[in-house]
Amino acid sequence: MKKRMFGHPGLLVASLVIAFGLWLLIINTSNPQVTHTYTGVTVNITNASYVESRQQMYAMIDGIRTINVTVHTNRRLVERLSSSSITATADLTQIEDFTSPVYVPVSVTVPGVPADSVTVNPRMLEITLEDVETQEFSVNPTTAGTTPSKGYEVGRLNAIPDKVKIKGPKSLIDRIDQVNAEVMVTGMKQDQSLSAKIVIYDRNGDTLSDSQMESLTIGDGNTNAKVRVTLYSVVPDVQIKAEPYGEPAPGYQIGEVTTTPSALKIVGPADTLEEFRANGGIIEIPESSHDIDISGASSDQEINVDITNYLPDGISLAADTSETVAVTVKILAADSKSVEIETKGIVKNNLPADYTAVFADSLLDIRVSGEDAGLLKLTAEDISASVDLKDVEPGEVTVPVEVVLPEGFSLTEPVTAQMTISKVTVKETDASTQGN
Repeated sequence: MKKRMFGHPGLLVASLVIAFGLWLLIINTSNPQVTHTYTGVTVNITNASYVESRQQMYAMIDGIRTINVTVHTNRRLVERLSSSSITATADLTQIEDFTSPVYVPVSVTVPGVPADSVTVNPRMLEITLEDVETQEFSVNPTTAGTTPSKGYEVGRLNAIPDKVKIKGPKSLIDRIDQVNAEVMVTGMKQDQSLSAKIVIYDRNGDTLSDSQMESLTIGDGNTNAKVRVTLYSVVPDVQIKAEPYGEPAPGYQIGEVTTTPSALKIVGPADTLEEFRANGGIIEIPESSHDIDISGASSDQEINVDITNYLPDGISLAADTSETVAVTVKILAADSKSVEIETKGIVKNNLPADYTAVFADSLLDIRVSGEDAGLLKLTAEDISASVDLKDVEPGEVTVPVEVVLPEGFSLTEPVTAQMTISKVTVKETDASTQGN
């Protein structure tokens, strides 16, 4: 057989062609040629100094510097490749015309794929050239919304450095609104110096993109800063003392003075808080301030006061504490007294069986007149009260309150109470019946 094949060269050539064809068929079947596009391939900019020597800097159009790369090769190689394994470069020394915008050719290398099997889109990177500008900005230290451990608040933040010079394309420098040094203080319980990354915001409140940041030189090129975080302890339940100014109308007197809230939470340095406690530990709104002026009043007065005006130096309110305090001054008829009774003790007469009645407040103010000696001894235990709910309808209602006082005392004004009347549903009635 060998002699016959080698004796006929044509038969040998035909055999080789067939064998090669079979090999090619096997290869293409198990590892065929395919076309695949890799998107978002980042273009590296080189030789920026070539442009900077002209006192100019480059900036990307819309901050975009990615391209798409299409390769035609075998499937196994395509499966091993990714966008990050492709090298794309734009060499600024290739710029010939410096009229902005400028188009720089993009050179692409794909491992294992010959250049004639690679297609790039776009093949030119569009950039703008601008004059270089340098400005100095204050560094704003911030905790980026994080909070320290319970019982502490951030008292002071000090950025190091507190100012930086930033160099970059003029249009980008002009867009800078704020330079922040951001640190995370979650769970902190003591003062610390933390590393902070400088984050730049534009005038729309957006952070600069990575490509925009790469166009800038911050200080000596270090994009990190230090922030010294000083924590303050939170002091709860600090009492408020409010002193009214002036005299009420003739025939009236000043009764109880209350504030809402009744107490505050404050923060401050340890030594300042210690001095505050030594001086009594109370926030006072003095009569001399004239902020609580009840001159000529014949009815209760409620006055809002900005309590921050009365905080000692170095002390501030805790983060969740309102700056406004509502001061209520009760104005009573002469020779009278205000006594608060608990509404849960008020008798509800004639309430229909399928109705419920709930008082809006837990306490009810009863104003009583009498002799001074008796008024001093009168307490809530000496007073009884009831309401008649015979004809009430469901909803929010105001009902008269019948008050029984000890002998020698009388009401200075009628008493009413706010209540919510509800009708019990059939289902609730059934459930109650079953429970009994």
